[in-house]
Amino acid sequence: MNFSELYRKLNDPIIPSPALVERTLTRTRRRAFPLRRLAALAAAAAVLLATPALAVRTELGYAMLYALAPAAAQFFQPVCLSDTDQGVTMEVVSVHVEGSTAQAYIALSGDPVDSTCDLFDSWNFHLPFDQTGHCERVGYDQESRTALFLCTTETMDGSPIPVGGKMTFSVGRFLSSKVFTEHLEIPLDLSTLAVEADIVPSLGPESEYFCSGGSYSDESRDLWERAPMLEPGSALAQPVSSMAITAAGYADGLFHVQLCRGSAPELDNHGRLWLEDAEGNPLYCVYSAAFTHLTGYGRADFDQYAFDISPEDLESYTLYGDFATAASLTEGRWQVTFPLENT
Repeated sequence: MNFSELYRKLNDPIIPSPALVERTLTRTRRRAFPLRRLAALAAAAAVLLATPALAVRTELGYAMLYALAPAAAQFFQPVCLSDTDQGVTMEVVSVHVEGSTAQAYIALSGDPVDSTCDLFDSWNFHLPFDQTGHCERVGYDQESRTALFLCTTETMDGSPIPVGGKMTFSVGRFLSSKVFTEHLEIPLDLSTLAVEADIVPSLGPESEYFCSGGSYSDESRDLWERAPMLEPGSALAQPVSSMAITAAGYADGLFHVQLCRGSAPELDNHGRLWLEDAEGNPLYCVYSAAFTHLTGYGRADFDQYAFDISPEDLESYTLYGDFATAASLTEGRWQVTFPLENT
């Protein structure tokens, strides 16, 4: 069967069965919507399910149909092996299906694409069954400025990938011009910081600051849950571009160092900090806590590291860090749809 015949086979419109329409409307009726709103939703669902081949031709129509009936949305979604936006092209290179796993090699090419290209967790798998997936960069060609990604999805229950189906893979943004800096000594005289630090009075809904994550062991969870937020100030040191040490000092008996990452959703700048003695022996943090500061002027994200070290010992240690920064964020909409068949 040639490509054109396969395309017609997958995309010739059919009318969904009454049972499919009824199941979709039943899910809608379970919600306690007002009667008028329920009628509108039912009417919209009926239109979408009665004309799915037309619905999937628009982004909104496809999204609505996929939310109501993923199997119908994927059946009627046209095969599209290449998509271009913002001067960047995403293309399906090959597909492999075996048992409960489907893999596709996806190429991204264009001027902003480089060897550090990162899809920034903006990718999505659209499939009519419960699945888990991941995507990793596996190659780069400098001459054509093409990055190759291996995208893998597996059924949640381990059942075989349904025969004759289609997968839609989409990307909304990617990072490039990333720089990785490892084991960087940070020029900061820790002996001058063996003092009590200023603390942000409150965190949470009544504050501009709120806790957004961190890392801790079972033994240090209680410390993390009540972690104080140091008052950010001017840069004490700037180890890499767009990232700075904005506070350091003692709080609750621990030595804290605060790293400002800028606005994390923009370029995903991140790092980690630790201390080393004169012999190079590392001292890692007891826990780290992440905080976000939102104001009318923008967003700033902070990572704060807490070390169990006395003020007397602090002067014999040096601060080190690993850092990852990016200089470019490209946003757009790239979407390809392909049969789940070996190519």
